[in-house]
Amino acid sequence: MAAKRLMLYYALMLKTFYGNVLIFSAIVVICVLSFFYLLISGEKEINSYNAQIFQTQQTIIVSEKVNSLLERMLSSQRGYLITKEKKFLDEYEGAKSSFSQNIAKLSKLTGDNPAQASRLDELRQFFVQFSSQLESRSAQISGSAEQTTIDNTNTDGLKSDISRISSDFLSEEFNLLNKRVTILEEAKSWFYVTLFLAATTILIIIAINAYLWRARSRRGRADAAFSDAEKEKVIRLAVEGTQDGIFDWDIKSGAVYYSTQFSETLGYEPEEFDGTLDDFTDKLHPDEKQTVWEYLDLYLEGQLSEYSNTFRMLQKSGRWIWVQARGTIVLDKKGRPVRFVCAHRDISAAKEYELKLQEAKTKAEDANKAKSDFLAHMSHEIRTPLTAISGVAEILDNNSNSLDIKQQELVKVLRSSSITLKDVISHVLDFSRIESGELELEETTYSLQEAFEHIVSIISVRAREKNLDFSFDYDHVKDLYLYGDPMRLRQILINLIGNAVKFTDEGGVSVKSSQEDRGAVSILRIDIEDTGIGIADENLELVFERFKQADSSVSRKFGGTGLGLPIARKLAAFMGGDIEVKSELGKGSTFSVILPIVTASLPEVNEKPDRTLKRKLNEELRAIIKQTKKILLVEDYDGNIAVIGHMLEDMGIVFDIAKTGLEAVNSWNEHHYSMILMDIQMPEMDGFTTTKIIRDMEKEKGLLRTPIVGMTAHALVGDKDKCIEAGMDSYLPKPIVEHDFKSTILNFLTVQVDAVQKEARQ
Repeated sequence: MAAKRLMLYYALMLKTFYGNVLIFSAIVVICVLSFFYLLISGEKEINSYNAQIFQTQQTIIVSEKVNSLLERMLSSQRGYLITKEKKFLDEYEGAKSSFSQNIAKLSKLTGDNPAQASRLDELRQFFVQFSSQLESRSAQISGSAEQTTIDNTNTDGLKSDISRISSDFLSEEFNLLNKRVTILEEAKSWFYVTLFLAATTILIIIAINAYLWRARSRRGRADAAFSDAEKEKVIRLAVEGTQDGIFDWDIKSGAVYYSTQFSETLGYEPEEFDGTLDDFTDKLHPDEKQTVWEYLDLYLEGQLSEYSNTFRMLQKSGRWIWVQARGTIVLDKKGRPVRFVCAHRDISAAKEYELKLQEAKTKAEDANKAKSDFLAHMSHEIRTPLTAISGVAEILDNNSNSLDIKQQELVKVLRSSSITLKDVISHVLDFSRIESGELELEETTYSLQEAFEHIVSIISVRAREKNLDFSFDYDHVKDLYLYGDPMRLRQILINLIGNAVKFTDEGGVSVKSSQEDRGAVSILRIDIEDTGIGIADENLELVFERFKQADSSVSRKFGGTGLGLPIARKLAAFMGGDIEVKSELGKGSTFSVILPIVTASLPEVNEKPDRTLKRKLNEELRAIIKQTKKILLVEDYDGNIAVIGHMLEDMGIVFDIAKTGLEAVNSWNEHHYSMILMDIQMPEMDGFTTTKIIRDMEKEKGLLRTPIVGMTAHALVGDKDKCIEAGMDSYLPKPIVEHDFKSTILNFLTVQVDAVQKEARQ
């Protein structure tokens, strides 16, 4: 009890002492900071007054120079009248120019003084008249003596006025100079007095603090008077008062001290511990015993800067608890560890919570993967038949001249419905990519004009079907080549312009594009204005929320998923921009796309086909097909075989069909086709594996590389990269677009024919 009272008294004294020291230290810091603040602010104020005085002195110097320039003008003009030499005219013009420049300097120097500014305006007017009189007199040097006298009289009067105004101006500046010098002297006096008082205060506080530090030293000497045994008692008492269990290991003797809290944490009484390392080692979890000692050995050998470890220990009840251990070592004079002290804390509750969080995270990741797998599977299952549906619809539409009117209408409905379904699926997939953070933007150089022309070709058809006026003004930006993702830009605009056409029954849709510079950033602005149904003010932001429209009647009348605008805005945000909207109910809306752009130089090779190539695509295909062998169509879905086969037959291409990967390998091994159209998901062997086998066989036999184009209905992020990594040369998403299909075949057949001809020449 005596030891506890001693410890409490000692702790109270220390607390009071350290509290006072901290308070006075804080006061010293505040005073020092205040001193420097006064020093800096006072110096800044004095420098400001010095600057004002310097400005006034400059004004006086320039003003006095004005009078001398006036005399130079007169003397130069008289010299010219007498001698008619050009050098006097040059001197006159130089003096006149200097006079004007000095008047401008005076205006700048006295801009904050309205009275002086007024005098300068008056001086400027008289100077103009004065110089005009002098120049008039020079022009009349051949006139009569009487005229010359009249001119002298006018000139002298103007000179007198200028001298008077200059004198008043100078007098005002001298008065201002005297005032500012007086203010500066007063500011300096106050500054020095303030610094003296602040310095005196700080010295007094430092003296008080020095006294306290001296008292602390005396307390330290008193502390040293305690015997080692008394100190040990105090430390042990402090240890017992903590919630952490203490493990104190004397490395030389092997003795271990376990605090009461240590044994109680494990459910034991202190006397049940023998005071050896076995008390600790025997209670470690078998799976962690070796790692705990290996970690401790690394720390004792100096390979770890600190000891902090988490492991499990066995309670007396048989329950495993999680323990967090933090320790330190005591070294002897030779730097060898002689003692290891460690604090243990039961963190079972926190660890269980952490494990639950980890389990929840794992479940969430599994659920997200399951969602991605589901979307990939559903994408494939929907897009596969949709390829056949849209392909048949396109084929029927291209040959609709042979159908009657009712059949043509049915074909249009079929094609329109397939396009709508494709858009819905694409929107859902795009939104899923954005929400999961899997969206990736392409980075390539592209022509803004070509991107806009593609949009016009799509939207103009929709506008004509509704008898709407449609215009797209991009003359100001048509020559720009940008660096970025042209496909996503087209997607944003087709969504927005398509919506404008969709929600407009009368009038039209106009689009205007322009380039703006906002500081160092160049902005592409595209305004889409329509005369449609409009949006109420309270619903302007609602239209950008997923699966929502401004009102339910809109969804019933016009349809849609409510994903187009949210996707467009999120894509714009991914590209560093935004979409703004202005609208008035019943009068129309204006959606503005604002995107930062990076301009690019004109590419040496334009990857996109120009208009001439588009018109001659079929002719070039026919020409190149005559020089090729068969191609192999690898596809397991009969509907897609029919549609893709029809496209190939329409181009005059001879082809074989393989419905599995194994069939494809065997067919290629027998015929070595000019090209392979490879489906990705097939029974027995998928397209990736089939491609790898073909590539390995090519290397083994030293054969020319066969172009392989992957065709997949997944169309998710990374599918194109997977195709290229598997050894394919390109990728076509399903549903197949006829133009892209033909262009891809033309490109690779051309390359293949060139390679065959080159090999034949060798």
